[in-house]
Amino acid sequence: MSPVLQPQRTSGTSSPARSTGVACVLVLVLLLAACSGAKKNSTTTTTKPNAKAPKVLAIKTSLLKVGKVVVESAGAPNLLMDVPTGKAVLAVAQKYIDNAIFEPLKAGRLGGDYASLFDQGVESAALGADRRALTDLEAGKVARLTSTASPVELSALVGTLGEYIYVATDFDLTVKGIASTGPLTISHKIELTFAQTGKTWLVTAYRVQSVRHSSAGKTTTTTKGGKKP
Repeated sequence: MSPVLQPQRTSGTSSPARSTGVACVLVLVLLLAACSGAKKNSTTTTTKPNAKAPKVLAIKTSLLKVGKVVVESAGAPNLLMDVPTGKAVLAVAQKYIDNAIFEPLKAGRLGGDYASLFDQGVESAALGADRRALTDLEAGKVARLTSTASPVELSALVGTLGEYIYVATDFDLTVKGIASTGPLTISHKIELTFAQTGKTWLVTAYRVQSVRHSSAGKTTTTTKGGKKP
């Protein structure tokens, strides 16, 4: 809205219109000052430092890495394992140690994907009689968990048509922590053999040895299940 210019007056007495305009200006200034003050107070409140977040204990668990790769072929010689196959098999081996070893030691239970890692030929044994050697469930939860893993040796058998008959992983894993009974060290020698079902690689055979050192002494459990194709 354009301002209305008032004609100049020679008289020193203010007109009612001018007095009203001055009063409106003062009211507007006061309102703006009040709003500005309220906004400033609001900003001060919202930027007040929050309470310190609780510290979370870091858990160090191993990530598997590929070491030696050996491919035996019934067809073309000197074949190399293709990268997608190597990555897929290594990912399932990682899922195995995450669900069978790390989850029991951190949470006292098997990981939710443990059963889905095995094919029908070895699934019942892996969930039953062989579970003590395949997993660290009986060790219970431990504090200050750390682990080290050797590079994973991959070996594969390729058929005459270039198909993978099986791929095996072979590696060592050692975990350490403080159990309810004191210091605990567990050494695993793990060999997992995979066969492909559709697009999924499943454990079709295994050979695992687990040696546990605790204040109660040393125990060794060894198990094998399934057969290489």
